[in-house]
Amino acid sequence: MKKMLLVAFLLTATALISNAQKFKKLPESKIEQSFVEKHIRFLASDALLGRNTGEQGNNAAAAYIAEEFRSYGVLPVNGSYFQKIPFVKYDQPQNAKITVGDSTLFVNSDFLLLNGGGVNISSAPVARVGYGWISEDGSYNDYENQEVTGKVVITQIGTPDTKSFREMMSVSAQKAAIAKEKGALAMIEVFTIPAPWELLVSNFGDGRLEINTNESDSFTRILVNTATAKRLVNETLSIQSDELSKRPTPSSNVVGLIKGTDPDLRPTYVALTAHYDHVGYREPDGEGDDYIFNGARDNAIGVAGLLSAAKSLAQKPPKRSILLIGFTGEELGLKGSKFYVENPLLPVKQTVFNLNIDGAGYNDTSIISGIGVQRTGAEAEITKAVEALGLKLLNDPSPELGLFDRSDNVSFAALGVPAPSFSPGFTAFSEDMMQYYHKEADNAEGLDFAYCTKFAKSYAYAARLVANKTTAPQWIEGDKYEEAGEKLYQH
Repeated sequence: MKKMLLVAFLLTATALISNAQKFKKLPESKIEQSFVEKHIRFLASDALLGRNTGEQGNNAAAAYIAEEFRSYGVLPVNGSYFQKIPFVKYDQPQNAKITVGDSTLFVNSDFLLLNGGGVNISSAPVARVGYGWISEDGSYNDYENQEVTGKVVITQIGTPDTKSFREMMSVSAQKAAIAKEKGALAMIEVFTIPAPWELLVSNFGDGRLEINTNESDSFTRILVNTATAKRLVNETLSIQSDELSKRPTPSSNVVGLIKGTDPDLRPTYVALTAHYDHVGYREPDGEGDDYIFNGARDNAIGVAGLLSAAKSLAQKPPKRSILLIGFTGEELGLKGSKFYVENPLLPVKQTVFNLNIDGAGYNDTSIISGIGVQRTGAEAEITKAVEALGLKLLNDPSPELGLFDRSDNVSFAALGVPAPSFSPGFTAFSEDMMQYYHKEADNAEGLDFAYCTKFAKSYAYAARLVANKTTAPQWIEGDKYEEAGEKLYQH
């Protein structure tokens, strides 16, 4: 038994030494702390004002990433490093009200206009239609035996299958399209999740960003909370509303390409991604107030990792091509990544893997946290890369939070691309992490830059190992995205 244990130990030690020797010969082993630190410090500086999507600091961050790509020899895609996204900023109308019997509801204080306006609906009948949803296969239909032509429909937020807040809000426009097709005059959606009304106003009131799809947005869609919904008891109501105010506020995904060295594998891509936007700033409370949400941990660390991979892989390209994307609009509900997969610059079916970086910080500098690594067919390569830096890989530290479906990787996963996230090490969302998450304190001061450098090196090495795989990674059997993968790649 002792001999067997000794042999096993020697084999493991030999493998680790061999891995370390191979790693030392690669460009990513030479990524310097000063290189990683300068990117984090710039992106999280006060000068960028929290990188809020569409604002000056966000656009400056995009330009910075693009120029770094250019300096490494990373190629633009279709002649540009920028995939422009036609965001529109909406403000609530000054004049809008709903009349229910002797009661009057006012915009901002009682309801929010999400779409449309410019209506004068008088004493229209009301139809309550559950979620107001019809499933794609028709097995679920809230409009069955319901006639809503000429009526205002009232629906509950989400659908029977949506669970997260983002999912619920993302289907709202689809529900409005269904209501319009059925002949409804307007849709009132009831936000049933317990949340302060002020929070809804800050997220969906003035300054709300949406992507302009060039489709008609004239159909009136209104959001109320449960308290206001209880006042909509009459069988008729009236709506008078000016149109939403809107102005173009463009932002861009930043996209680059490194061509692979293998003629057979070159037409396929490993997508490396990280979002560069954050949540901006608030009004200062006075002189000396820290009012900027710098986003060092979320996600300047990630962008520094992306840039590290871009530089090292451009110096010595792997067999498969590398698609590099800095996403905007993640904090708005993954809007940048969704826009990309719906308008891909390179065919999604040729994208065999996505390794995304996102995180809220770290509380353990001995590990890297992998979100979905075990599910997506590259656990061996990612583990090898992490261990090359003397770290350990911890898979899905907080599965109850559903983190896999809450970052940009899920935009690729939903189409079938194996797409885990590579995150700074955490064992749980502890208080020492949450003191920084979307807080003014999330600046570069106090970061462990030696750990951030190990993180960047291991990410770049993991990307190389995956891109050099002869066989493309695949979803594990039974994964909820396996069927989408089969369809995408037609296995």
